[in-house]
Amino acid sequence: MIKTIDGFMNEEEFCQHLNKEIQSFSKEIVLVKLNIDDFETVNRFYGEYVGDQVIKSVAKMLVENLRQDDLVCRTHKDEFLVMMPDTSRETGHILIEEIRTFRDHYTLSVGDKELKIRFSAGLASFPHNGKTKEGLIKAVDDVLKKAKTMGKNRTCVAMSDVWMEKNFSVTKEMASGLSQIASKQNKTEAGLLREALEDLLSKYETE
Repeated sequence: MIKTIDGFMNEEEFCQHLNKEIQSFSKEIVLVKLNIDDFETVNRFYGEYVGDQVIKSVAKMLVENLRQDDLVCRTHKDEFLVMMPDTSRETGHILIEEIRTFRDHYTLSVGDKELKIRFSAGLASFPHNGKTKEGLIKAVDDVLKKAKTMGKNRTCVAMSDVWMEKNFSVTKEMASGLSQIASKQNKTEAGLLREALEDLLSKYETE
């Protein structure tokens, strides 16, 4: 997965791999575009050296948490593309959310200050949201813009007839309890919610 000293393969090589996967027509592919939130503000107030440390930190997090077959490239100074071959949107969404929510608690020490590092993401899949490289990239661009306009620090998923975005509310006590369990079990909150949903589905499927 790692091809260059600053993190990943170049965009041209990445797109060649993406085209190859699309042309196989045999697998579902997830494409994600990540953008570091408020990166220009970080550069302006803390300088380019700190900005570079933020980029390296996000790159390191992707390397450590993505799977062996996933591919990554940097498209702009503060943006990354991730391709997940043979992956459903549900699985891709869970993986990116686990990385994002872990990242939400990460800070970078800058002198006597702690700088929070967060990112927004747009996710789309082949063939549901695009049947070409260009169509798929446009789809992730569109939902990434949506994530930014909705307040940043979130993942937005391109919709289709077979995918619905689910939203629900929890009490403050429930959210606090979930956070405590995640910390004790060394798991992410998204991962725990997925376990609970799988148990619920399994329970009612057997009745």
